[in-house]
Amino acid sequence: MQGMKLIIEDWDGDGALRLPDEVLQELGVDVGDSLYIVEADAAAQTLVLSTRAKVRDRLDDLLEG
Repeated sequence: MQGMKLIIEDWDGDGALRLPDEVLQELGVDVGDSLYIVEADAAAQTLVLSTRAKVRDRLDDLLEG
């Protein structure tokens, strides 16, 4: 899935993201599942929506091998 721009909406005074159904299907999640917003690149101010609390990086792969 390519990057997608989402608009932060007002939900009773709190910020909320409305996720399109195709995003939920691509992630393989359903109502009640947990999703995490993880900072992928601080310099580029890039966030990633993930089913894991931490995005794996190359160091993780090297440590497992």
